[in-house]
Amino acid sequence: MFFSSPLDEDMVSRVEQDEDEERIAERAIEANGGVLRKVFPVWSRAARDRIAERGSLSPDVLLVAAGDFACDLVHDGVAAGGISLNPLGALAVAGVTAKGLTLEPSADDDACVVHDLGGGVVVAAARHRIPVESAREWASSLVNAVKPGRVVVLCAVDEHDVGYGIDGYRGSFVLDTAAQRSGMHSLSILDDADVPAARTLPAGALLEGVPAAVAARCEMLGIPARVVAVPAPTGSRDGRRFTAARGGPGARRIGVGPGFG
Repeated sequence: MFFSSPLDEDMVSRVEQDEDEERIAERAIEANGGVLRKVFPVWSRAARDRIAERGSLSPDVLLVAAGDFACDLVHDGVAAGGISLNPLGALAVAGVTAKGLTLEPSADDDACVVHDLGGGVVVAAARHRIPVESAREWASSLVNAVKPGRVVVLCAVDEHDVGYGIDGYRGSFVLDTAAQRSGMHSLSILDDADVPAARTLPAGALLEGVPAAVAARCEMLGIPARVVAVPAPTGSRDGRRFTAARGGPGARRIGVGPGFG
């Protein structure tokens, strides 16, 4: 006579469930060319219809706000201008909080939410820190789905790494892709005649994470792109996020520096 206990039955059920999940995961990896995905785009119905019709969202400009400082700056500008944010979707990253995936426009969203600002401009606000190992996939997923005419990345840079204010200059620093520098495109960045032109990001500062990954992706695809790095106080949350101190451990990380194109 065979006797079984509820505990044994529960264990068998759990094992079968784990095996089913493993098979599902294996099929997903095979469908992705043998690579385990870490980034998962989630698009609204309107965005999916737009992508199905055009192959991408296809805005004139994609603005990527990377980090707390950049996201706050964008949200403040949107609020001051009375601009309506039309949520298009979000990019969920494995191992990163999914707070904010309701797609409601909020300055406190942790997830990367993509909004349509109108006038041919789409903004991707990435407040959370995306793991370095996922940054390239994140950038590829975003740029491939959006396929913009031009990209502008807004981020913070540690003021110490750029020698901020030493020679009296107190503006932002920029880094352009080859396509942007060449001017061989229909879109251009018009500088205000009353404002001094932004300086190129100095060799002592190294971009990493989202700014570097997006710039590298645009360089690969020939998309005109400009990274705008705004100096932040040394030791602030964003100050060290996208730069590496001279000679410090961050200098050995994978990143993109001036002249990468």
